[in-house]
Amino acid sequence: MSIKSKGPKSQSNHKHQAFQRDLTSPTLTLLTIGGIMGSGLFLASGLAIHNAGPIVFPLFILAAVAMYFEITALAEMSIATPTPGSFLVYTEAVLGPGWTFVSGWIFWFSSVLTMSSEVTAAALFTKFWFPSMALWIWSLVYSTLIIAVNFLSVRGFGTIEGIMAGVKTVAVALFIIVGTATLLHLFPSPAHTPLNPLVNMTAHGGWLPHGWLGAAPSMLLVLFAYAGTGVIGLAAAETKKPSSTISKAIRNTSVVIFVLYLGSIFLIVSLVPWQRFSASVSPFTVVLRAIAIPDGSFAMNLVLLFAVLSTMNAALYSNVRVLYRLAKAGQAPSWLSKLNRRGQPTFAILSSAALLACTIVLAYVLPKQAYSYLVTATGFQAMFIWLMVLLTQLRYRPYLQQHHPERLTYHQPGFPSSTYLVMVLVILAMAFAIVAKPERVGVVVGIGVILLVWGIWLVFGHRLSKNQIH
Repeated sequence: MSIKSKGPKSQSNHKHQAFQRDLTSPTLTLLTIGGIMGSGLFLASGLAIHNAGPIVFPLFILAAVAMYFEITALAEMSIATPTPGSFLVYTEAVLGPGWTFVSGWIFWFSSVLTMSSEVTAAALFTKFWFPSMALWIWSLVYSTLIIAVNFLSVRGFGTIEGIMAGVKTVAVALFIIVGTATLLHLFPSPAHTPLNPLVNMTAHGGWLPHGWLGAAPSMLLVLFAYAGTGVIGLAAAETKKPSSTISKAIRNTSVVIFVLYLGSIFLIVSLVPWQRFSASVSPFTVVLRAIAIPDGSFAMNLVLLFAVLSTMNAALYSNVRVLYRLAKAGQAPSWLSKLNRRGQPTFAILSSAALLACTIVLAYVLPKQAYSYLVTATGFQAMFIWLMVLLTQLRYRPYLQQHHPERLTYHQPGFPSSTYLVMVLVILAMAFAIVAKPERVGVVVGIGVILLVWGIWLVFGHRLSKNQIH
């Protein structure tokens, strides 16, 4: 498809009066960390470890590199054109309204699934204290709370999200300190805790206890742990000085995520045999129980609750802004673009809340399988969005170089090779997940939604194509 001569009109200094420009670099960093660091690390990683074995640690390293290239690709476009709607604006410019429609609605549905998986994880963590309470009750309570937070001003929202993201960042850092001290026998621990971290990685079937065919499907779960990067682009229009704010936030976010993710996963697979992990209990809680830290599992469970609610909060923030952009483009009902006095898209928030309520029903019908199904479906669609971001950037960089070279002030490293390599990795992860029986239900849902959205476009696209994103 040829690139259109008409592209986004937003300049780097363009102001969107409907949104408040109140986000600073530290706030955006915490908001992005909040969007990334959720149940993928704190709960789904246990399922990935159980399915793949110790090889999950190198997989997390590979996924961290992939996340860095994906988020810098998004930052490159967002700094050049900081506008509400993020990558959808760039997709429309270089790929056309069809790809924009599909990407936007998949992003929206993926974000709802993310909220559903996070709130289900929050309910599972709460059962630590209230084991007799039904899962769906806590899901409903936490959903109501997060929806209320998103009706605050962007400054108030950013403050609350920053606090929650800060709590989980500090907690994981403390976990790494305690785990390292335990591994080196500098901290009281059970006699079975090895000084050599390779013992638990090699003594229970080796690095690949289930072979490569058993480990490969877990790559989707590992990549899912790094999803949530889209908030960088979606918040661009609400930042002070987008160029410096976003570039600093990218650098800080990448460093924090690399250190906390790789440090914690290394300690988890070093301190406890991989067979003891699952999707029902956080691996962080399992480790703290194993090394007998007084009240450690209780405190960590509280932090985990804050962590997943933080990610759910950031997911809803991203979700409603994409829905707002689709409405402004004529690819969603126009009433979804109406803002309240605080600059919040009221009807977009309520619409997302309505679908979230529907997914909570799953926690009622299938309480034991709800999280596994949701996390796989969410991961599959989140990776589809990564592919769309990367595909868009492959076309948007040449577009900027031709039409607006002065706006291309931030560059993704290694372009285009880095972009192609991440796309190949994501496609392989999605393909392997399809053949994995435990993940098949979630993958089928993910594929089904993508096909449904494409079908809607094929039927009604001739009407919607008249409405371009500007």
